[in-house]
Amino acid sequence: MSLDGLRAWIGEVERKLGMRTRVMLVLVALAIGGAGAAVYIAVDAADKSVSEGDLQSVEERLQGEIDALREVPASAEDPRVGALELQVKALQVQVKSLQGEGAQTPSGGSGGSTGDTGANAGGTGGGEGSSSKAK
Repeated sequence: MSLDGLRAWIGEVERKLGMRTRVMLVLVALAIGGAGAAVYIAVDAADKSVSEGDLQSVEERLQGEIDALREVPASAEDPRVGALELQVKALQVQVKSLQGEGAQTPSGGSGGSTGDTGANAGGTGGGEGSSSKAK
């Protein structure tokens, strides 16, 4: 083998080795960066996590507020109570009007329900008319 051939072969090995070295350096840099990011995220998550004591104190505070609301009766000045009273009165008026309509039937019968069909309502009051024709 000639000396020029050996130099060419050594040059080719050096180029391949140089490329491999650069690739490995880039991969090592990426691995270090990823590890640093993972450590930062873990520390940040540990700082922002909720402990058992924090959760228990919030539960106790909420339970205290709920108990305080249960102890205070609703007053007549509360707008929600007034609105509910108006709704109850309106419903009572509707019930009375529906009861009044049920007592008055147009066929002169004894008062069927408001959901009666014409055939059923006519059957109740029709008995008087047929007996008066027979007389």
